[in-house]
Amino acid sequence: MALAVIELVVLALTGLAWASTYWSWDPQHYGEPPGPYLEKAAVVPIAALLASVVAGIRRVRSVAVGQAVMVIVVCGFLLGAKAAGERAYEDSYRDACNAGVICDGDPPRTR
Repeated sequence: MALAVIELVVLALTGLAWASTYWSWDPQHYGEPPGPYLEKAAVVPIAALLASVVAGIRRVRSVAVGQAVMVIVVCGFLLGAKAAGERAYEDSYRDACNAGVICDGDPPRTR
C-alpha cells in the first residue's frame, strides 16, 4: 500500500510542476509542453513494474498483483494526460498569440 501512495505522490508532484508553468497573470505567457513532464512521470510505471517483478520473484503475490495493476492504471492515466496536456498547451499558446505574442500560427511541436 505504501508503494502505491508514494507512486501517486510522485505523479501528483509531477503534474503540479507542469501545471504551475501555466499560472501567470501575464496574458502573453504560455506554459510548457507536457512532453518532458510525462517523461519524468514515466518513472512511476517503470518502478511499479520492477517492484512487481521483484515481488513475484520473492513470492509476495499481493504486492506483485497490486503493482501490476498500478502499472496498467498509471499507463492509462499517462495516455489520457498526454492528450489533455497537449490540448491545454495548444490553447495556452493560442491565447498568448491572441494577446500579442508574435507567433507563426501553430504552437511549437510537443514531444
